[in-house]
Amino acid sequence: MALVKILSPNLFAGAGFQKLEAGKVYDVDKSIAEKWVADGKAEASKEKGEALQFEVATPSAPVSADTSALQTQLNDTLEQLKQAQSDADTKDKEHADALEQLKQAHAEELQTVTKRAEEAEAALAEATKKAK
Repeated sequence: MALVKILSPNLFAGAGFQKLEAGKVYDVDKSIAEKWVADGKAEASKEKGEALQFEVATPSAPVSADTSALQTQLNDTLEQLKQAQSDADTKDKEHADALEQLKQAHAEELQTVTKRAEEAEAALAEATKKAK
């Protein structure tokens, strides 16, 4: 172990990659201290310092064992989504068709009422002529 005073304002180390403060003294492994001194990130020190813990994390369990079940579930959900989209498209088409039928019925009714109104105006105009 070696004591080093940190010179670099942007140096991270330890198990959790903690940021090391510039000007503070740390107790680190000798090989790491030599590397930091060589890189100009630290200088050797005789002051009492804080010890850093360097740990190596163990790899997690392989994920590939459970992926087939997840893939099956994903495929099933995708099929359900496609079916729901298809159902929604069908409903949209039905609503559009119903709206078009209502528009046509309204247009026919409007045409009939307009024709009656024109006939009534013509009859009123003729009656007015006869009355004079």
